[in-house]
Order: sequence, then C-alpha cells, then structure tokens
Amino acid sequence: MSRVKPVILIAGELGAGCTEVGELLSQKLGLEVHNTERLIRNLVSSPTLSYKALVDKSISGEIEIEKVLYSMVLDIVNNGPAIIEGRSALMALAHEADLKVFLYRDMNDRVKHLAERRKTEDLKQIEEDIKASDIDRNSLVEKLFHRNWKDPLLYDLMINTSRISFEKAVSLILEALESRK
Repeated sequence: MSRVKPVILIAGELGAGCTEVGELLSQKLGLEVHNTERLIRNLVSSPTLSYKALVDKSISGEIEIEKVLYSMVLDIVNNGPAIIEGRSALMALAHEADLKVFLYRDMNDRVKHLAERRKTEDLKQIEEDIKASDIDRNSLVEKLFHRNWKDPLLYDLMINTSRISFEKAVSLILEALESRK
C-alpha cells in the first residue's frame, strides 16, 4: 500500500488485549483507534439520532446496525490512516489493510484481564461473556466472509498475549509493519 501512515486491523478474542494494544500502538504511530463502541458513540452523538432512537430503529428493522457499522468500518479502511481494533476489525478482514493482526490468550488469562478491566469479581459471568463473544465474532466472520475468525490465513501476524506483553506485541506489530514496506 502507498499510504504514509497505515491502516492496521487488530482483531482478537475478548480479553486478549486488542484495546490495550491498539491504544499503545496509537501512541507510537499517532493514529486514531476505532472500535465498535466508538463507532456507536459517533452514531448517537449526531444531533438527529439519540441512542434511544437508534435502538428503536434497530428493533423495528429500520436500521440494521451491523450493516451501518460495516459501512463505517469500510469508510475508515478506505480513507485511513487508522487502527481498527476488536470486533470492528473483523468486519474489514476481506479488505486491503497494511497489517492484519490477531491476538489470542489463554481463557484463564482472558477472564482475569477482563475482570480487572470491568472491576468485578464475578468470574463466572466474565467467562460466559467471553464464550458468547467468541460465538458472536465467529458468526460475524462466517456471515460476512464464510471463514472461521481464527483462520491464520486471514492475518499477517498472530500473537499470544498470555506469553507476550502488550508492549512487546506493539513492538512486533511495528516490526511487521516495517517489514511489509
């Protein structure tokens, strides 16, 4: 790709550190980080569309949130530069990006990490949320691209954040990005 600043997708399992790695990478590269929460906040910050109106339109079928988010993600990918992380990165897997990264982690580490982020001790609920997220993310990629979301052929780099710190993951991403130039 010929952009001076890149488009980087950081997909992964809930609790594997996509948000943290995205934020650290953002500091290094000076790029904005986009994720599903941010995209939805942008939607509902519009003076003509409140959160309640968005939910009501989604429930009634007037708006298909997945299609709106998908369109927003593709706009970001096409206009770059940016870091897209988490579930939103999965929406862009079939599109050109400078680097596609997948973060994964041992289930116990995912549960512990997410419990710390959410400031809760309800580990059973956290594990249920993680399992539901894994199913949702796989369904999303299956629906959009007819592929398994953990297929290594979808990514340029896969990192086990149980064994590699978020800081080291950022270093690996930067090294991979440099090697692709």
